Amino acid sequence: MAKVQGIKEKLHWPLYDAFVVPGQNGHPTAPTFASEMAKRDARILRFFVDVQNKTRLETNLQASGSLPSLNTYEIRAMRVVVSPVLRHAVRPPKEEVHSRETDNVLADLIYNSVTSLLVGEKTMIEMPTYYFPAGAGVSPGNQAVPSHGQPDPMATFRFSEPVQIEPSQNFRVEMLFPQGVPGSESATGPLRLGNAPGPLRLWVVLDGYLTRDVQ
Repeated sequence: MAKVQGIKEKLHWPLYDAFVVPGQNGHPTAPTFASEMAKRDARILRFFVDVQNKTRLETNLQASGSLPSLNTYEIRAMRVVVSPVLRHAVRPPKEEVHSRETDNVLADLIYNSVTSLLVGEKTMIEMPTYYFPAGAGVSPGNQAVPSHGQPDPMATFRFSEPVQIEPSQNFRVEMLFPQGVPGSESATGPLRLGNAPGPLRLWVVLDGYLTRDVQ
C-alpha cells in the first residue's frame, strides 16, 4: 500500500522483548535461567537486540535494535515483567512454599541487577531493577503467584520527559548482574534465580507513542 506523503499518524504502541527459559520439567538437563543466560553472556541480558526466531508472545520488534522504516518513538514508561516460577516437588507442597520460592526468584532478579536504557549508545536511565515495576500480572489476592508490583498499568516507572528514538537510531535495554546471578549451591537447595527452571519469560516493555507514515 502506498504511503501518503507528508502525513503521519501517532498511536500508543508499546514495544516489548523477552528473555526465555524453555520448559522441560523433570528432564535431568533441563535449562535454567543461568544456563540460558550463559549462552549469551553470563553477567548481562540484552533486550531488543536478538529478536530473530522469537514468537509474537516474546517480541513485537521486527528488526534488532531499530524501528521499521523512518518511524520515530517516544518512550513514556519502562517496565520489567517476569512470569512466576513454581517448582514441582515429589509431594505437593503447601501454597506458602510455592509463594516463598517464587518470591526468592523475584527478589534475586530485582535486587541483584541493574537495568539500563540505551538510545544511540547513550545511557538514558540506569537504576536497580526494582525501580521498574511490572504494572502487570495476576490479582494480588492469589498469594501463591506473586508478581513484580501491582497489576496496574499506571503502577510503574514513567519518565518525566519522553525519551526520543529517532529514525534508524539503535536502542536496547541491558540488565546487568554485577555480582553474578544468584543461585543455590546444590540442586536440592532453595529455589533461586540461577537455578529457576522453565517455562520462564522475562519481558522488558517500553511503553509510549509510535509515529509512522499513513498508508
